[in-house]
Amino acid sequence: MPDSYLDRLIGSQGHMVHRIRAKDTTGRWAIYFVYVRENRESAFMAAIEGDGAIDIDHFGDVLASCYGEEPTAELKVYLKEKYGFSV
Repeated sequence: MPDSYLDRLIGSQGHMVHRIRAKDTTGRWAIYFVYVRENRESAFMAAIEGDGAIDIDHFGDVLASCYGEEPTAELKVYLKEKYGFSV
């Protein structure tokens, strides 16, 4: 279960966490779970609908990521334990 105030806050705002499947800068497929603050949400949504290249860190915080086209078992366990999310 979430243990810090920030972890609990993020866990309670699951609607602000976006799952993104994209190629990273090396061209490998990866899954990212990104926490986007409410004041950056509309800009983030516009950016991901844009030309396909964005700097995720400009819009939010990457909570977890892994290579591949689906989340790994380890990533799922991490998100469940850290934030209380079931993926």
